[in-house]
Amino acid sequence: MPVNQNSYNHRGGGNYGIVLLLPQLVADDHLVYFDYNKVRGSWVIRDFIAGQRLDDNHSPLAVTQIEAGATYDEFPVWCNAETNPEDWRLYLTLRTTAVFRLGSPMRLPVAVNPQSGLWQPLF
Repeated sequence: MPVNQNSYNHRGGGNYGIVLLLPQLVADDHLVYFDYNKVRGSWVIRDFIAGQRLDDNHSPLAVTQIEAGATYDEFPVWCNAETNPEDWRLYLTLRTTAVFRLGSPMRLPVAVNPQSGLWQPLF
């Protein structure tokens, strides 16, 4: 499913952010936050639920490959990813339960896909 480019939020300075479901690249059971910089070509997937991150320095993936792996996308809330990680974790947890229409609490997150690259601790 192609990513809807209108779901990206321009964050200033060439940065664009979006909420994605990346079942093959990350996990099939929760949403993540992806942002990239068009000017520098850098990108980062922040998996706030699993507490890990993957960026262009630790993965061979290109933005187009990440977008191609998305099966769901949505416009993100405005919240600083570096200074408010707990707010992001709560937001993505609630959005995951809404998107998947879970009638109970989320199960523990499945480990991220190590074939995507060398995942790092979120902070």
